[in-house]
Amino acid sequence: MFKFIHGADFHLDSPFGALPAEQAAHRRRESRQMLARLADYVRENGVDLVLLAGDLFDGAGAFRDTGEQLARALERMEVPVCIAPGNHDPFVRGGVWESVRWPENVCVFRKNTMMSVELPRWNAVVHGAAFTGPEQGSSLLAGFHAPADGRVHLGLLHGEAEAAEDRYDPLGGEEIAASGLAYLALGHIHK
Repeated sequence: MFKFIHGADFHLDSPFGALPAEQAAHRRRESRQMLARLADYVRENGVDLVLLAGDLFDGAGAFRDTGEQLARALERMEVPVCIAPGNHDPFVRGGVWESVRWPENVCVFRKNTMMSVELPRWNAVVHGAAFTGPEQGSSLLAGFHAPADGRVHLGLLHGEAEAAEDRYDPLGGEEIAASGLAYLALGHIHK
């Protein structure tokens, strides 16, 4: 068996506009420092895979140096990292996901249809999709079913289960149950 961690909604470069300027600057520094702490945690705890379910950046026009800092932290992990961009940081032309050179251990899902990354070392597959704009009105999981092939199938999406509105990848409980996934890593709701 392998060990993985699932994270989402870092909102790097958030202006923290509700805070006083000095406190907001401190929070932005803490957010960036969190990247190094996460890399250390992965290395020190024998984590084999990292799943990041979107909104890592607070906006599609994130600062390039923040993207490069994230890329360095992910490379330091030395394990596969899969990323599903979300509504705050969708995969768009010229955006941070396209403009930063991501290390070889990082897979960024680039389309709003399910794609797969095979992890033969663990007899596993990660299936995921990206937001390609600020909203995703239909479920990215709709019609998807992992094959019953003896491998461990993991899902990675930015979206909301049993959503109250159809703006941010609304996922139904029945379609999640029917997906054949052993685990579905989600982001979006900060709970």
